[in-house]
Order: sequence, then structure tokens, then C-alpha cells
Amino acid sequence: MPLDLSKNPRWRPEDLGLPLPDSPHATSVCLPTWQDIIDYEEGAPRVMDALQLGYPRFLIHPFVDRLFEQLHERYAKPGEIAFAFPSFAAAWRCANVVKEASGLSCRLESLDSGDMTALLFPEEALRIVKSYWQHGGEIISSRWAEDLLNEAPLGETETAKGEAAKVTIRERIASAHDAATAKDVFLFSSGMAAFFAIYRLILEKNPDLPTLQLEFPYLDSMKLQSKFGSQGVVDFSITESGCVDEVKGWLAEGKGAAGAFTEIPSNPLLRTANITALSALFREREIPFVIDDTIASAWNVAALPHCDAVVTSLTKSFSGAGDVSAGAVILNPSSPFYAKWIDLMKSEEEASPLYARDAIALEKNSRDVAERVRKSSKTAEEVANLMQNRSAIKHVWYPKLSKTLPFYTPLKNIDGGYGGLISFELHKDSEIFYDQSEVCKGPSLGTNFSLLCPYTMIAHYDELNWAKERGAESNLLRISVGSESAEDILTQLKISK
Repeated sequence: MPLDLSKNPRWRPEDLGLPLPDSPHATSVCLPTWQDIIDYEEGAPRVMDALQLGYPRFLIHPFVDRLFEQLHERYAKPGEIAFAFPSFAAAWRCANVVKEASGLSCRLESLDSGDMTALLFPEEALRIVKSYWQHGGEIISSRWAEDLLNEAPLGETETAKGEAAKVTIRERIASAHDAATAKDVFLFSSGMAAFFAIYRLILEKNPDLPTLQLEFPYLDSMKLQSKFGSQGVVDFSITESGCVDEVKGWLAEGKGAAGAFTEIPSNPLLRTANITALSALFREREIPFVIDDTIASAWNVAALPHCDAVVTSLTKSFSGAGDVSAGAVILNPSSPFYAKWIDLMKSEEEASPLYARDAIALEKNSRDVAERVRKSSKTAEEVANLMQNRSAIKHVWYPKLSKTLPFYTPLKNIDGGYGGLISFELHKDSEIFYDQSEVCKGPSLGTNFSLLCPYTMIAHYDELNWAKERGAESNLLRISVGSESAEDILTQLKISK
């Protein structure tokens, strides 16, 4: 039986590199000390060689890596490296990015597994391809690679089970969005693949305009907009108006926007843009507006009525188990873009599909999603309130405690809460605190077990000053609250009264 990490967390130095959870398909990894974080960011062999698994967009899964090795042996010419993408369209897009960034050409080979396509590229382009894999999110899952390595392609029964699971997942997601039905939900191989899909549809209308990022952005959402759009992204992550004044000022100068993106709440500062005012502003000017509700989730907030589409990472709280990567786009039927987008989104979904075995695992994991989200939100609210009164803690970030609470409240469901994520800053000794905390320590969030990380260090190590300017200090710590009680979490964190 897998180890129950809510009762037996992995936090000790000897746990370095062990998967979180205890699964061959885990999407996080234990980095138990502050020095481990630094060495991970610096690529030190001591840490990199110890990593058994990792977040699948950042660290290529061993099964996927072995698949790439097989493709290299079969197709590569001298000086070439082989990757695989879930479709010809995804591989073609990556090849174009390589060409535009370096002038180098790639080759494509069709494989015998759906539309999966091998990309053969010059060794000099490895950094560009890895960047595309990370930011674009159009990845090959560990289960898909595992089946190919075992020469065990899905039979009709397993395929049918996967399709049935997808139907159930769509219905489950739609049930949390009063404005949507199952046909409005599209499933992808990762949350970033979902984000990338809606981003491409937005750029189709106005490819010569930038997009707007409202409030502090998730790392890869910002990178994708800056790297893959010809006009880049306008950064409105420093704001006191909920981004309304900034957007109005931009538009008043005659500058347009292809679309706008925000999260509810932002990660890691857990702030919320003035979504109700922005929604009216964008609708009046026919600017597509997309909200990422991963942190709060649809069981806490109703974002869809205020935007044209919601994107969400199903890897996080929807799954809870932390052993499957997936994402979704939910289209708003009331959006003026709906008629066009719903026809196009199906082909986008096919370009980075949710693999059948992943769908089966995700459906099973998410059966109690509503109960889990409400429980973790309630516990996190209790923990955040208690943290405010602990002398060691300098500041706590939580939606209920934020100055932007008036922007969050109109979107909160009647029975909703504020999510399971808390960020905090200590007066001193953050490194010692992190090293001694007895909770699982690693990236990601939304798991059934609590998960601690020095978020700014691990997400913005190469841009610490940029993050600091936006309020995310280098010693900021973030905890994703799991199934443990508030008392147990504070005890494991060793936060004295």
C-alpha cells in the first residue's frame, strides 16, 4: 500500500528526491532543506541525481525519458535529440518555436500511438524544446509512456473506460459551474496545455496585440504569454485598484489588447483583481477575458459568469491525489466568443488529449472533490487565523485576510470558502524553520497531504528582484493545506505561540 503522507510526511534530509505522493506517477518531489532548493535551482548533481520524480512539465518523468531514448535510437541522426509530443500539431508548434528562436530546423516522425509525433531536433535546440515542454504543457504523460514502453497499447475495453471517465469528469466539472454544461468542458494533458489552447484562440482574433496579465501571475502563465505571442504581455501585477485603473489607462491611450488573464486568487500572494468591474470593461470593448480558478476552485467561487472562459489545473485539488496531470477549459455559453470557440476548441483538445488511463485515475480521484475542497478551505481558514497570532510570523497572505477581499467576496459561492493555500513570512530564520518543519516539502499544491515550499525561491529564483517588487519576498513560504487538522499542521510546522 502507498504511504499515507498525511500521517507519515516526507520531510527529513534523507527523504530528498522521494516522490510526493508515494506513487510511480507522482507530480511532486521531496526537497526537504532550504539548501536542497538552492541546489535544485542551480542544477547541482547532489540534488538532481537524487530526484526520483518531479513535476512532469519541469522534470521529464523517467518513463517519458526512456521513451525518448527509444525514439532516439530509432529515428535520430548524429547530433539530434528526440522528444515526443501528443500530436502532430503540438510537435509542429514546437518546431516553429525552435525555428523562430534559433533558425534551426527540426524533423517530425509519426508514431504508432494515436497522433503522437516524434520531434527530432539539433542538440543546440534542447533548451528551447525543454522550455516549450514546460510552458506549453503539451506533454506525454507517464502512464502513456509506460504503456508504450511495456508494448501494451490500450485495448477497446480500456479505451472505452477512458472515454466514459472523461464524460464523467466533464459532467463533474460542469456541475460546479452553473453557467456551463458538460459540452462546454474540454480536457487536456495539463493545466498549461489548457491555458495554451485558449491563449491560441484569443490570438487568432488579434495576433498583433499584446495580452494583459492582471495581478501576480503564475510563473508559466506569464512565461507563455511573453514567449509565444508576437506582441508579448503587459504586466499589471502591481496594482492598488484591482487593475481597473491600469487597464483603463492603457485603453485610454489607444492601446488595445488581444485578451486578458487573471487568477482567483493569485499565487502566491492570494490577491484578487476587481473581476466584476473588469468583466464589464472587457465585455464593453469585446476583449476576451480568461480566469484561472485553480487556487480557489469552482467549489468556492463562481468565476465563469464574469469571463469568457475559465481555465483550471485538474492536477491540483480536483485530483487531490497528486498522481495525475490534467487541465480543463470551461467555456461560458453567454460569451460573445462562444459560438466560434466551441467549434475550434475540440481540435485544440485533440492536440493535447487527456490519456485514457489518466482519465480513469482522475475520475476516481475526484469523486469526493467537493468534500475535500470544502474541508481543506475550512482548515486553511482556521490555520491562517491562528497564524496571525503567532509571534514568529511577520505576515500572512490569505484571501480572507487580503485588502482585495472586497473583490473576492462577490464571486464566492454561498457555501464556498477561500481555498486551501496560505502564504506567510517569518520575522527571521526562514531557512531553519523550513528545514525543521515536519510536513511534506516540495512544489505543487492541492494534495490530500499538506505541502510546504519556499515558493518565491523555487518559482522565481532567477528573478527574485522582480518578485520582490510585487510583494513576494525571497523568504516567503507557502503551504497547501491537506486533510490534516489545523492543530496538527501547526504542530508539524513548529510554530510557537
